[in-house]
Amino acid sequence: MYLVELFGTAVFAMTGVIAVSKRGLDVIGALILGLVTAVGGGTVRDVLMRYPVFWFQDFSYVWVALIGGLVAFFLTAVIQNVQRSLLYLDAVGAALFAIAAANKALLDPGFSPPVAVILGLMTGIGGGLLRDVLAGRPTLLVSKEIYATPIVIGCAAFVTLRQLMPDFQPAAAVGTTLIIAVRALAIWFHLEMPGWLVKRD
Repeated sequence: MYLVELFGTAVFAMTGVIAVSKRGLDVIGALILGLVTAVGGGTVRDVLMRYPVFWFQDFSYVWVALIGGLVAFFLTAVIQNVQRSLLYLDAVGAALFAIAAANKALLDPGFSPPVAVILGLMTGIGGGLLRDVLAGRPTLLVSKEIYATPIVIGCAAFVTLRQLMPDFQPAAAVGTTLIIAVRALAIWFHLEMPGWLVKRD
């Protein structure tokens, strides 16, 4: 799970930079936004769990976030569809962080399985919410996008598998793949929540 979190950190940092790629932001501003995006969700998780904040204990997360942001800063010039790339990268980052958070909660006997799912959800969407707010973008959470639902499904599947089959090693891979697959299908086919589940003015 450590490598999963490092990879998720890099991916989320990239989404933070890509989100502002067309706004003329300089490299320092882009890296700061990428860093906040990358560590924001995990920081919220650790604060809620009353754990030491993960990147305080291991500065590798910060270095990985900065490297990911730097790569994205120079890579966005050759990406044809920045907005679509951002959505897919966000799905991957959210999935990795959500499952890592749910797993961390399950390892602590003080947290029940439903709490693990909720912590997974909050961690998965936390970085993306911070990114969109700081970038001045409408957040995916308050749109008709199917965004949080795949995270809930994936975390619930992961937690259920871990409870029923504690020794089932691929549980994390199943949960992560489920989140990415459902979210990717929603992006590809432009799926939205049914009208009767959407709040209208």
